[in-house]
Amino acid sequence: MAVVDQTRTWQAERVTTGVPNLDRLLGGGLARGSMLLVVGGPGTGKTVLTEQMAFHWGAQGKSVLWLVTLGEANEKFLTNLSEMSFYDRRQIGATIELVNLTRFLHDGVQAEMNVIRETLRSASFSFVVIDGFQSLRCFMDSTREVRLFLSELGAELALMGITLVITADADPTRYWESPEFTMADCIISLEQTVIDGRQQRQLQVLKLRGHSTIGGPHSFAISRDGVHTYPRLESIVSSVQAPYGPGRQGFDLPGLDHLLNGGPLEGSTTLIMGSPGTGKSHLANHFLAAGLRQGQPSLHVALFELEERILQQADAFDLPFRSAQRDGLLRIIAHEPGDCSPDACAEEIMRDVEARGVRRLVIDSIDTIEGALAPHGRAIDYLSALVTYLRGRSVTSVLTYGLSRLLGTAVDLPEPMAAQVTSNLIMLHFVERGGRLRRFLSVVKMRYSMHSNTIAELLLHEGRVNVVTEPMHGEVEPVGAAACAPGERQTEGGYYPFRLTQ
Repeated sequence: MAVVDQTRTWQAERVTTGVPNLDRLLGGGLARGSMLLVVGGPGTGKTVLTEQMAFHWGAQGKSVLWLVTLGEANEKFLTNLSEMSFYDRRQIGATIELVNLTRFLHDGVQAEMNVIRETLRSASFSFVVIDGFQSLRCFMDSTREVRLFLSELGAELALMGITLVITADADPTRYWESPEFTMADCIISLEQTVIDGRQQRQLQVLKLRGHSTIGGPHSFAISRDGVHTYPRLESIVSSVQAPYGPGRQGFDLPGLDHLLNGGPLEGSTTLIMGSPGTGKSHLANHFLAAGLRQGQPSLHVALFELEERILQQADAFDLPFRSAQRDGLLRIIAHEPGDCSPDACAEEIMRDVEARGVRRLVIDSIDTIEGALAPHGRAIDYLSALVTYLRGRSVTSVLTYGLSRLLGTAVDLPEPMAAQVTSNLIMLHFVERGGRLRRFLSVVKMRYSMHSNTIAELLLHEGRVNVVTEPMHGEVEPVGAAACAPGERQTEGGYYPFRLTQ
C-alpha cells in the first residue's frame, strides 16, 4: 500500500489577475480552483475589476464562463463593456461565454445549478464568474439554501480546477457571518469615500487562505484601462536604511553650497520650507540643473504647477531643462492641484527611478501629499518610507514645503511631519526693512554633516539667483513667538521668520 507523505507541503497553482499590483497584494495571484468574493457598494468597481480579470484570462487562451444575473440583456452588458480598452469583441463566444441566468431565477436554485452544469459540460472552462450574486440570493429562501448552493458549486468547480469569482453588493462589516464570506477562500473589498470634496477609492484584501497578503487599505483608480491598484508605500518599502553615499550633491550656488559644507550628502533628502514667493522652487530648480550639467538623470514632480510653466521658469534663469528633457535626461511629472494620489505618485517616482537610474529628484511641493495623507494618519509612515526608498537607491532629493503665513508678529507653526524625516532643512524667510521685503535663508539642520549657522540673503534678480553670505548692515532677529518678552509663552517645535534691525 502506498504511503502518503504528510510532511510534504502542497501548494496550489497561482493564476495572475492581470490587474496592476493586485497580484502583489495577493502574494502572487489567486489559487487555482479557489473561490474569490469581490464585495462593495454599488459603483465601487466590482464588475470592472472582474471584467478586467476575465479578459486577461481570455487573452491567455483560458476559457471563462460569465454568468449574468443582474437582469440586463447581454447586448447592454457588452455595450457598457465596449468602452474599456481591454475589451476584445473577438473573445466573446471564443474564450468568454456569456450565459444570462435571469430567466431561470424563478425556477429555483436547482434549475440554476443544472444550467451551470450543462454549460460546464459543453466546454473546458478555467474560470466561472457570477456577477451580482445578490440577485441570485434574493430567490433563495434561507441562509441554509445559500450555503448549500455555494458549497455544491464550489466543490464541483474545485474538483475540476476551475476558479470561481463572485461579485456581490455587500458591506463586509455587516455580513461577516454570511455564507459567501465564510466559504470564500479570498475576499476583496472595494469602497469609495469623499474627503474634502475628492473621491477616494480603496481596495483591501480581507481574507486569503493559505497565503500572506499585504494587508490594510490600498488606493486604486478606475479608467478606460480598468482598475489600477496602488499599494500603500509604507507596506512595500523595506525599513532597513542604507548608508549615505560619500559624495556631495550641490546646488551650483556657491553661497548656498558653502552653508551646506559643499552640498547635501548623496542619498539624503533636503526639505526647503518657506512662505509663498520666498524662492523655494527656484532653489529646487537650481538643484536639478546642477545635476543635469553633470549628466545625472533627474526627475521633477510638480504637484501644483503645469509642465510648460516649469520650463518657462527654467528658461528665465537659463537652466537647461528643455534640452535635458529632449535628451531624456530630465522627466517632468506634473499633476493638477488636488489630483494626486500619494501612492500613485510614489509608484510613478519608483518606476522612473528604477527605469532611468534617477540620481536627483525634486518634489514641489510635499505639503500637498502630507495634506492628502493627514485624514488617514499615514503621513509620517509614508514620508519615512519615501525617504528610505530614495536613500536606498542613492537618489538625492529636494522637497519643498509651503508655509501659509507670510509675515506677522505672532507665529504658531507646528513642525511639519516632512521635517521630522528629512536629513536637511533649509528655511526661507521674508524680512521687512525700510518698507521692502527681503529674502533670507538659513540652514536649520544637516544630519551627519557640519553646516554653517550663518543667515544669508537670497537674491532673485534678472534671471539670476545668488545666496549672499557676507556680513550685512544691522542684525537679524527672530519675529514672533521666538522673540517674545521674558515671562511670555514661547511656542515649541516651530520655525520662525526673521527681521533685520539697525
